[in-house]
Amino acid sequence: LRSTTTTTMAAAVEPEQQPKIVIAGAGLHGAALAYFLTKRGAKPVVIEKKEVAAAASGKGGGFLARDWGSGPTVQLHKVSYALHAELAEELGITSYREIPVLSVEPGNRSKR
Repeated sequence: LRSTTTTTMAAAVEPEQQPKIVIAGAGLHGAALAYFLTKRGAKPVVIEKKEVAAAASGKGGGFLARDWGSGPTVQLHKVSYALHAELAEELGITSYREIPVLSVEPGNRSKR
């Protein structure tokens, strides 16, 4: 997870003046944090006990639903869903695909 990418922020700050950023864990959150910090010109160091996505982050089935959730998480679901599509395109991930889903809610049963 070490990157050599530099941007304008990195150019504006001398390497010895850049803050040291250490990210503990190379799971979903740690890898994402390192990726987006690198895009902003930072050079974070990721430390991981075992390997990238070795625990829970590597066990998920990869399913993300845009319209599931309620209340304060609705906006987060929609933004996260769109971000996955953007990242897949940006990183050239060809295995990403949208799959239509059907949401079913229980209703009142009629007496027979």
